[in-house]
Amino acid sequence: MSSFSSLGIGSSAIHAAQRGLDVTGQNISNSATPGYTRQRVDLESVGGPGVPAFWSRYLGTGEGVKVTGVSRMTDEFLVARARSASAALGDVEEQARTFEAIERTVNEPSSSGLQAQLADFWNAWGKITNNPSADAPRNTTFERAVSVASQLNHVSNALHTQWQDTHAEVVGNVTNVNSMAQDIASLNRAIRNNTVAGVPSNELLDQRDRLVSEISRLTGAFSRPMADALGNTDNALGAVDVVIGGVKLVEGVNANVLSLTPAVVTPGVIQPVSLSLTDSSAATVTLTGGSGAGNLKGQLTALNVTLPGYLADFDSIAQQLVTTVNTQQGAGYTVAGIGGAPLFTDGLGGTTVNAGNIAVAGNPADLAVSQGQPPAVLDGNNAMAMARHLSDTGGADAGYSSLIVRLGVQAQSVNRNVEVQSTVVKGAADARDNVSGVSLNEEMTNLIQFQHSFSAAARFITAIDSTIETLLNMAR
Repeated sequence: MSSFSSLGIGSSAIHAAQRGLDVTGQNISNSATPGYTRQRVDLESVGGPGVPAFWSRYLGTGEGVKVTGVSRMTDEFLVARARSASAALGDVEEQARTFEAIERTVNEPSSSGLQAQLADFWNAWGKITNNPSADAPRNTTFERAVSVASQLNHVSNALHTQWQDTHAEVVGNVTNVNSMAQDIASLNRAIRNNTVAGVPSNELLDQRDRLVSEISRLTGAFSRPMADALGNTDNALGAVDVVIGGVKLVEGVNANVLSLTPAVVTPGVIQPVSLSLTDSSAATVTLTGGSGAGNLKGQLTALNVTLPGYLADFDSIAQQLVTTVNTQQGAGYTVAGIGGAPLFTDGLGGTTVNAGNIAVAGNPADLAVSQGQPPAVLDGNNAMAMARHLSDTGGADAGYSSLIVRLGVQAQSVNRNVEVQSTVVKGAADARDNVSGVSLNEEMTNLIQFQHSFSAAARFITAIDSTIETLLNMAR
């Protein structure tokens, strides 16, 4: 090996150290950048010629070092696990938000909730028995009936509003997913082109992974290398497919459209909501499987299961109350001696009473307080019989108490799941970041290492230069 070849070794060392410093600086500058994956310069020693030559020999000292590329420090298994855990957390967090809003609406236990108002209503009937002919107790009882109906109307309207708001959130999330799917398809095209041209795509890969993680959090989607019609991934060239519920949202450089059915709903009307992909096969996406399927699954559960279920429960309570009160009304007489008429009716003029339309008919004089027909008999026995419905085992009060207990248990269970899943997400994120995250301590160590390598390579070149100069001076 000649002295001039030694200059080549020094030059390669300088270049490698410089690239190492550049990559380390890139890591340090992006240490707080969301979604950034730390990078490492790939170095490879350069050996001697592999084919022997006549009239010469190789001394085996090597030809220096070369930079073969810059790698992203990532573990696909840890990334996939973190995405799956995040999707599961998104699901249970949406469920927790749903139950939290329902609990705020119900507002139990409290002195102004439906439980207290029902008790006041029944107790007001009991006070009528002290003086059935007096106006004040009957006026109070009538107002208590109005309060109960108004509270049921309020709860029903609030739950319907919550359903509408959740539907609006789903529409927004679907729009966001479609926008990100288009961006992923564009990034796939850019990454594929860079791969063909031999240009690094590390920053583009970070952008794409961040979008895939966001879609995964919303929908439970996962990514995999793009496959051709035969399922081969050899020619993926860095492009990926994004799959939701077994159906491709992103197919390489093409993005399908996720749509909500129905996209527009009628206010006050509860109807099933589903997601579908608008593609050639019109395949229906089902957000299930695994430990969760993101925020959209939790929101769809609220729209299709939780909120309709509680609305039906409150309708049942209203109907039970109407049946009990109106039946007892029909068994008695008013102070004027007229047979009792229904107290609770459908305020919209229909025939089906529910929590949303229950209303009070007539006036305080229409309360059937007596079982004997006045004026011959004014015993207040019907008011007493009405008051005893407070303790009915199958009445509205018992049904409402059971609903509150079930709501509390379900909310507590979901909140506990959020706590557990948050711990799982933290562990998965920590494991991923241990591989992909930037450690400033480690980068400072690398900075010192490459700095010393650069200085040593410069000294090596200086020494070779001095040697060559000495040889040239000897020839003079």
